[in-house]
Amino acid sequence: MKGIKQLSTVSLLAMYGTNAMAAVEDAGHINLGPVEMVPVVSAGIGYDDNVYRKGEGELADKGSAVYKLNAEAQFRAQTGLNTYAATLAARNTNFSSQSDANYTDVGVKGDIHQEFTSRHRLDAGFDLGRYHDAGSTVNDVIDKSAPEYNRTQGSLKYGFGAQEAIMRADLFGSYNKQNYRAGGEDKNTTEYGATGYYQFMPKTNALVEIKERKLDYTEEQNAAYDITSYLVGLSWDATAKSSGYAKLGRRYRNATGTERQDYTGWELGVSYLPVDHSLIQLSTTRDYGLESEDPASADFTEGTTTRLTWEHQWTGKINTRASYSYSDESIQDGTGVTEKERKVKQLGLAVDWNIKHNIQLSASWQHVSRDETDKNGFTGAEDYKRDYYMLTATLAL
Repeated sequence: MKGIKQLSTVSLLAMYGTNAMAAVEDAGHINLGPVEMVPVVSAGIGYDDNVYRKGEGELADKGSAVYKLNAEAQFRAQTGLNTYAATLAARNTNFSSQSDANYTDVGVKGDIHQEFTSRHRLDAGFDLGRYHDAGSTVNDVIDKSAPEYNRTQGSLKYGFGAQEAIMRADLFGSYNKQNYRAGGEDKNTTEYGATGYYQFMPKTNALVEIKERKLDYTEEQNAAYDITSYLVGLSWDATAKSSGYAKLGRRYRNATGTERQDYTGWELGVSYLPVDHSLIQLSTTRDYGLESEDPASADFTEGTTTRLTWEHQWTGKINTRASYSYSDESIQDGTGVTEKERKVKQLGLAVDWNIKHNIQLSASWQHVSRDETDKNGFTGAEDYKRDYYMLTATLAL
């Protein structure tokens, strides 16, 4: 990646991070017939001043030096407009003074884009692996290891109609399954739906979207929601500087033994290039979800999450990244009763130095502040603050 200007705003709209291969300026590759392989290794050293994300108790504010070692191989092939990619990765994290929290993630991810004709196209993705909930514990001080789970994730999107046609449609579906060995509630998320587009101006579309999503804790009775969303909005790629989408509508939540509930939801994503070497992105959603910060609970969330990022390339070798996110959520049980309110703020800063075409040195800092308030007689709210520093070297072999 020689510069932000080489990436379209459409592709950047969904990118709020970079993988190891994209970290270097111009990664090398090994030819395996029609397939290219890019091996990448990275090593990092840093400090985490709150390994267990606790604000009180025996595990509160436990700090430690952090050592990271990552290795991955990305395989890619292209035939015309059709692209195929898969990444096999192993990522090890060690804490010098909190060794119970050490973990290693191993997985394989892939993406396929297939253009059958100008009117028919298919996008598919998958993620299979063994991962961990970093910062959580299996059983507090009794077992401080990070909960381990196996993930099976897949997605499909079929597009009908030429991209420049007056009318076109997308059909989509996804599945995400997480099965825990210990310390977490097994969970499934299944979603399917359709989006219809009507082009009323060049590269500007009105849209209607209907989708259904099931949130399910599979080993708990009466711990599942069906979420149906009816959204209308716009999508645009009208200029070389801006692209995005905006959707607004109603979301309906159905669950066994409870009354149907609904509220106004939205999805917004905007990508803006003020100059060809600077990128600003904004996203915000209001939706229902599964509790992610406490994997041992079978709770749900209802709230809003907003994220703002800025990436700027100062020279051919120096690049900086800044991010801010804010979430405001209600944590609810299976009957829809609010147990607590949660507000989380995150701030991140990073600088990348491309020493050579295949070597990069990065320094980063992240600050997290979480505030919780108990509701309706429930207890368990917990606040914490965390600062995380990391120095990382990345090499494309």
